[in-house]
Amino acid sequence: MRKTTIIFIFLVLLGIYSCGVDTEVLEYQKNSIKLLYPEDNSEVEEGIILTDSTNSLEFKWESSTEDENQIFYLELINLDNKIVQVYENTGNKASIPLKRNNSYSWSVSDSMNHGSSLWTFKNIGPWGTSTAPLAAIAISPVSGASISQTSTTVNLIWKGEDEDNDILNYDLYFGESEIPELFTENIETTRYNDIPVEAGNTYYWKIVTRDYVGNETSSSVFNFNVGN
Repeated sequence: MRKTTIIFIFLVLLGIYSCGVDTEVLEYQKNSIKLLYPEDNSEVEEGIILTDSTNSLEFKWESSTEDENQIFYLELINLDNKIVQVYENTGNKASIPLKRNNSYSWSVSDSMNHGSSLWTFKNIGPWGTSTAPLAAIAISPVSGASISQTSTTVNLIWKGEDEDNDILNYDLYFGESEIPELFTENIETTRYNDIPVEAGNTYYWKIVTRDYVGNETSSSVFNFNVGN
């Protein structure tokens, strides 16, 4: 009887110890993703203005995994209207549109069952009004330039700037008329390659720069000729 009792106590203690290890493992799994920004219980006045009532905000976190292709799931809950959204991402940050003056909670998990704690914040949004982009500047060819008469195509390169750093895209106007027509729109880089040209012709072009709020600014009309 005494031997049976000792064995029973040993098994009970072993079970308690095992449960303790499992709890620690589960806790590690739960908190293996560390949230960084926006901070818990904070009021956030940063981001990029999108409209009068919305702005984008960059969320950041850290993970114990070293897999660059690891998929993360950011769960965002608007605490004012109770809307839940889940964003899938392969990096440790994500830019997400938010309603200004709304409160949110957020957490991050991954496909390996790792997770983070739950943080809350209020999105105040950036203050001030959005300014229109600056007029684009021709980089290549510069206005008035002459390119080789053997050229059959041209690459247009320009510089775009905005004090709010919120340029969305560009529209390119191009042609042989001094008032060039729309050639292509919604360009997301500051160049457009391989436009056909012919020797002896003069070409005109301009850039319209657009920001996230919808402000637009047109450049002056640039020109270049082919072999003249």
